[in-house]
This record gives sequence, C-alpha cells and structure tokens, in this order.
Amino acid sequence: MIRRFLKNPRDFLSLLTMLVAACSTTETFPVRPLPNFAKVAIQPGDTVIVTTHGHEDIEFIVTEVTETSLHSADREIGFIEIAELHKVGSERPPSPCGGGEPLGCSLPLLVSLASKEHNHYKEKFYGACEQHDYCYRHGARTYALDRYYCDQEFLHNMQQSCPRGSSSTFGSVIEAMNDSLDSRNVCMQVASDFHMVVRDFGEKKFQTRGSSYCEYNGPP
Repeated sequence: MIRRFLKNPRDFLSLLTMLVAACSTTETFPVRPLPNFAKVAIQPGDTVIVTTHGHEDIEFIVTEVTETSLHSADREIGFIEIAELHKVGSERPPSPCGGGEPLGCSLPLLVSLASKEHNHYKEKFYGACEQHDYCYRHGARTYALDRYYCDQEFLHNMQQSCPRGSSSTFGSVIEAMNDSLDSRNVCMQVASDFHMVVRDFGEKKFQTRGSSYCEYNGPP
C-alpha cells in the first residue's frame, strides 16, 4: 500500500488531505451581518449558515460578497434580511474592528487557574466581551457612547446569554440553590463579577480621544 502511494503522488496527496480534514475541528462562528464584517470574514468558497428575520435557516456556499448581500450559486440574500450569520470553519474569522489587540474576555492567569467558573465563561461570554471591546475602542467616536453605557450593555449581554429562569416561585428557589457550572445561578454571578471588574479597572481602557471609527453596529 505504501509503495503504491509513493509511486502515485496524487493518491498520496489525496490521503494526506483526508487525514488533515479528519483531524481538524469544524465549528460555526458568528459574523455580524454587516458589509464591512462579512467582506473581511467571508470569502468565496466559504460555507455559511443564515437565519433570516422570517426565521428561515439556509446553509450555502458563498460565491460573492458585495456591499449589500451574500450570493450563492442560485440565490442572493441581502444583509437587511439576515438576523444571524454564522461561518463554518476551524478558527474564528477576523474582524475589521479588531485592531492590533485581540478581542474577547481577558483574565489574569491566576484567576484562570484558580477559578474554573470564570475560565469556563470566557468563551460563553465571548460575544458580550467582543461587543464590549468594540464599544470601548470605537463607541465614543462612532456612536457617541460613554463608558457607563458600554459597561451596562456588557452586563446585559452576558445576562442574556445565561439560561432562562423558572417562571414559578418554587423553580426560582431551586435555581438559586443550583451551583452547577452551567446553571443560571452561577452564570449570573460570573456575569456580575466580570461587570464589577470592568467597572473597577476598565477606566484607562476606554478610548475617548484615541477612539477610532468603526461601524460595529451598523451605520450610526
């Protein structure tokens, strides 16, 4: 078998490609349905999953990205129609508002090692942390936002990603006693901790004069 592959380089390359594909992990990553984000994150040949405002889920291979829409071989979907956009891939796509510093929740090493709860929620809260980074870097110049607004939006977005609470009084009491890693109780507590940290230590990170323009929420 090995000798045959050595004699036929094409077969060997095909086997190598299959092995690499098998070892790589494929995930879906959110992309903001805005032209500047899509043109940076999505290239022709990429697979995307679109959820429209009419609750239609569509998966297709992109053939072109324009200022107003995504194109497949047989369809055009305008960004105005898209409620959620995800790219299928093995790594998080780039952002036009990223700048030189990475986006997301950053924790001191000792906190990451000492607290499994806080380390666990770094990824779960990624979207909220990304939005908070955008708000700190570009919010003042692009949308005339202040630091308090950015921090309150951060807390709200984290809380929105936590499991929903029970509608009954008994259920709410049970939830308040639940200390499992993915419980609403723990999620809400970690969200409060993250918010407290940015309120206490984030003042120097908020950009005012140094704020740059980037439409991370669409046109102002």
